[in-house]
Amino acid sequence: MAQVRKAHPKDLAAIARLSHQTLFLGREGPKVFPSETLWGALFVAPYLEAGCCNLVAEEEGRVVGYILGACADRPLALAFAKRLLWALPRLLLGRFGPPLPHLRYLLRLLRYPGPKAPKDRYPAHLHIAVDPEAQGHGVGKALLAAFLKCLREKGVPGVQLATTRANRAARGLYRAMGFRVYAKRASPFWAPYLGRPLIHEVWVRDLG
Repeated sequence: MAQVRKAHPKDLAAIARLSHQTLFLGREGPKVFPSETLWGALFVAPYLEAGCCNLVAEEEGRVVGYILGACADRPLALAFAKRLLWALPRLLLGRFGPPLPHLRYLLRLLRYPGPKAPKDRYPAHLHIAVDPEAQGHGVGKALLAAFLKCLREKGVPGVQLATTRANRAARGLYRAMGFRVYAKRASPFWAPYLGRPLIHEVWVRDLG
């Protein structure tokens, strides 16, 4: 049985590995964003530095799931900007492999943002992933329940998350944990990798 605990900076590599493996709609993502190291620096480290209620699920000393959250956007944006300034010259010099796939992904993030819920009602957000081998054993539910409890204790009024219509298992978990779809729209973000656009959704949960 996996044990849920607070995430620490020393968990960066383990979280980055799992996050990178599942970034492409729950599947391995090297063809989308080749460098696991750069992925961790940009999309994991800022949460460990400036996020809130970050958790991991551990089984026999191995991280099999995580949830990364932020109670507000500004601290996270500043941490991301700092990491990006560090990474960009190294990326252009090829330190993380061919620059083009990474730059294409980052530029598409800017060009095709997903729908958002109002920040005054839902200031917190989260990212969650579970190792495919550990799915179906309640790991995601345990992580999400502990995360929501942490947000309530901090007085956060609501939380939002982003997903796609294709992520059926995750959507079932969110619905079971009291989330609902707030907004959705078709997005071409994944089209170069998947061959078609997807419906992007923002889900919300009130915590008051």
